[in-house]
Amino acid sequence: MVISVAAVAILMVHICVSVTARYLLNSPIPDDLVISEFLMVVIVFLPLSSVQAEREHVFVTIFTEWMPNRTKVIMETFGVFIGLFAFAVISFATYADFKHAWDYGSYVEGLWELVEWPAKFAVFFGIFLFTVRLAVDLVQSIVGIVDGSATATRAEEDRVLDAEL
Repeated sequence: MVISVAAVAILMVHICVSVTARYLLNSPIPDDLVISEFLMVVIVFLPLSSVQAEREHVFVTIFTEWMPNRTKVIMETFGVFIGLFAFAVISFATYADFKHAWDYGSYVEGLWELVEWPAKFAVFFGIFLFTVRLAVDLVQSIVGIVDGSATATRAEEDRVLDAEL
């Protein structure tokens, strides 16, 4: 999370400097769009596992509000299982993409010829951490179902009401 927050601050300063330089000096920062793109990757992918750990993803609960807790937990566990499978595959694919960029020294054509592997590593690492977090959540959910201690994620409305109090 700290790295992603720092990337947001860097992106903000980067855009302000580039826009100001473009306006005042008619000369923006070279490769500013590529730098922004690389920073956005860090901002989006690195915090995925943290958001999952806090259960802060958006949940669609319109069809499950009336269900008992155990049924909701089973449905959430099934969703985590499907997500774990999908993101494990994506994790392998993003690793292969990163490894290819690393092995061949891929770069973005431009004035600075920025290498691609750091951004591709951030994608892989963020998705890998998210996959690990999904595996941990799946084990915790299965243990909770077996011993009867699992509780379903609270609805968005309930969390908002708690925050307002």
